[in-house]
Amino acid sequence: MSDIDHQDYLGHGSHNQPTETVVFTFFPNAGQQHRLTPAWGRVIALGWLFNMFALVCLGASSQIIGRPVIWLDDQRWNAMTLTLLVLAACFPLMATALWSLFHGPQVCYISIIPTIILVILAVVDRHNSPGSAIVTLILAIAGGGLMAGAFAGRYRLSDSSSAITASN
Repeated sequence: MSDIDHQDYLGHGSHNQPTETVVFTFFPNAGQQHRLTPAWGRVIALGWLFNMFALVCLGASSQIIGRPVIWLDDQRWNAMTLTLLVLAACFPLMATALWSLFHGPQVCYISIIPTIILVILAVVDRHNSPGSAIVTLILAIAGGGLMAGAFAGRYRLSDSSSAITASN
C-alpha cells in the first residue's frame, strides 16, 4: 500500500477534509456569544431597513401634508443643514442594519443608539407635527423590539464550551 493510499485509508487525505466557509465580520476576535446568528442577523438587518424606510416615508408624507418633521423641514433649514439632519436621522438606522448583517458584535447594545434617536425625534416633533411624532414613537418601540430580538438572536454557548471559556 502506498503512502497516498494509506492516508486515504486513515481518512487523512486532502479530499476528505471538509471545507470551511469564511464569514466576514468587523471584529474577528470578538467572542462568539456577542454575535448574532446568521438568521437573526438578517432578520434584525431587515427590521432596521424597514424602520428606516418607514421613517423616510413618514418624513415625505408629513412634508406633503404641510406639517413637516423637524429633520425634513426645508422652510426652516438651509440645504446643508437639512442634509446633515437627514443623515443624522437615517444613518444610524442604516449603520445598525449593516452592523447586524455583517454579524458585528454587540448589536443588541448598538441598537440603543437609533432607538434613542427615534425617541428624540418624536419628542422634538410633538408640537409641530403631532401625528408624525406618534408614528415616530411607534418606530422607536419597533426599534426596542429589534433590540430585544438582537438579545435573543445571539449565539448560545453550550455548558461545556462556557466552562472552557470560564476556565481560560
